[in-house]
Amino acid sequence: MANELTIDQKVNGSENIRWDLTDLFNGVDDPKINESLALSGDRAVAFKHKYQNKVKDLTPLDLNHAYTAFIEVFEPIYRVHQFGSLSLSTNTSDDAIKSLSSRIEENLSSVSNKILFFSLELAERDDLKTLEFSKGLEDFRYNIEQTRKTKKYNLTEKEEQLINLKSLTGKSAFKKMYSEYTSTFSFDFEIDGEVKKMTGAELRSLRQHPNPDIRHRAMDTFFAKYSENKLIFTHIFNDIIKDFNMDRNLRGYPSSINVMNVNNDIDDSAVNALMDVTTESNTLVQRYYKLKRKMLGLNELTLADIYAPLPNANKTYTWNEAQKLVLDAFASFDDEFYTLAKSMFNLNRIDGPAVPNKRGGAFCSSSTPDLKPYVLLNFTGKLRDVSTMAHELGHAIHAMLSTSQHLFNYHPIMPLAETASVFSEMILTDKFLKEMDDKDAKIALLTNKLEDIFATSHRQNMFSRFEVKTHKIISERLMSSDELCEAYREELEEMFGDSVAYSDIYNWEWASIPHMLNVPFYVYAYNFANLLVIALYQQYLDEGDSFVPKFKTFLGSGSSASPSELTKTMGVDINNPDFWRQSMKYIEGMIDQLEELL
Repeated sequence: MANELTIDQKVNGSENIRWDLTDLFNGVDDPKINESLALSGDRAVAFKHKYQNKVKDLTPLDLNHAYTAFIEVFEPIYRVHQFGSLSLSTNTSDDAIKSLSSRIEENLSSVSNKILFFSLELAERDDLKTLEFSKGLEDFRYNIEQTRKTKKYNLTEKEEQLINLKSLTGKSAFKKMYSEYTSTFSFDFEIDGEVKKMTGAELRSLRQHPNPDIRHRAMDTFFAKYSENKLIFTHIFNDIIKDFNMDRNLRGYPSSINVMNVNNDIDDSAVNALMDVTTESNTLVQRYYKLKRKMLGLNELTLADIYAPLPNANKTYTWNEAQKLVLDAFASFDDEFYTLAKSMFNLNRIDGPAVPNKRGGAFCSSSTPDLKPYVLLNFTGKLRDVSTMAHELGHAIHAMLSTSQHLFNYHPIMPLAETASVFSEMILTDKFLKEMDDKDAKIALLTNKLEDIFATSHRQNMFSRFEVKTHKIISERLMSSDELCEAYREELEEMFGDSVAYSDIYNWEWASIPHMLNVPFYVYAYNFANLLVIALYQQYLDEGDSFVPKFKTFLGSGSSASPSELTKTMGVDINNPDFWRQSMKYIEGMIDQLEELL
């Protein structure tokens, strides 16, 4: 029953689009899984024996060898971890997979603890500034720089080990509980005179249904599930955030968001500028939705209507149509973009259909530079699903362009992690607009893109503001369900103002946002990337083909330097508030263009 298809998937062509994980392992019983876990464990023991209490005396050449050995410890277990995570994401109810995932997490924690000393001992060296520029350590310069900058937040080795261990039954356990519990949600929903059993992804997709009654009932049904389970979600949210802030206080971070800012190597002032400029531009959100109310001919626009299709814009797409649109868009930008994206389809690295017991949403998973990434989608045929396909394949392209980097520098630092994905969406939108002659189609596309921008920037900014507020309170005391709902309602009203009407059931939306639990303050990375990409795309339009190799080099840099350094190679100053305001002017121009078409 875990992979039983719903009715909707049998008509859009995604039913047979399932990824092939045999490049990793042949199944949960593959003996190579235990071999890989054992190999990482053995390498960790050997690494500890060779380097513990000696890091302070290593020459640059010896330190280079130590870094290489460190990477070799993690390569086998990262492969296993990716397999377990991907397997669980498409079959969250399978006990064997859940058992394997738990065992992998325990092994990863054990391996991490064995070699935890390395970063702590490295941080105690007095010559870190010199090491940053030592011959033979060029590939690890940025890691050494970050070690120097963040050393003041380190605890003792024993304390770090205890934090890792307690997370297995603390925040990690609550995160797993949240994921597994919400993945079991199914919804009985009446549509077209028939009661259908739907996943959360399918139900949320009905926000784009042309019938307002269906939109309203769908969202009421979806959020009611969270309200009905308020005890569970309130406890999970409080416990994860409390745990996070206990660690934060122990380490001496001045605020909750500062933890992410330090990890992202971005100044608090830059993030504050990003959030402040986005908040002040909520007037654009409100202007647009007042306009959309008129386009829909509604007396009142509710939160259930904000993604409603326009009367002449209800087109859906099959899987093959979506694939062609995305690949053609990539081809119009760059041959390599096309080739890399095409390989994801050819090698069965994509899981497409929305089926029961599958994790909702979409993601791209990459573990090590030697492995191609995997993409998970919940394809229902909407225009936004086509954009999501382009988005996640953008992540995959980003990963594949970074394969020359070693494991330390392979994964892009979080604020830049969404750059290729959002840029890919822009490529798709631009191609759509250029090829369309139909006025209604252009209007539909502009509304869709504006709504995507607001969802990716202003909505994520709303989440960030909610996080700032709730983290501050929960660090001192637990919050009740009513308080959490009230705090979220305040942010909804800050974003939408009087452009929409509010139903109390939407106050529970906070409980349905896994990012805020899995990686606190991750969400501002979406806003950062979205506004950054708007600027970069305008640069591409100005420079033409000469922009492409520069952009691919930027993407291929992974996390080999700070976001500030990497963006400067593209002519961008992220610390300047006026830079963010320029992006808002571009958005305003899109609204102007839409008004001209009406």
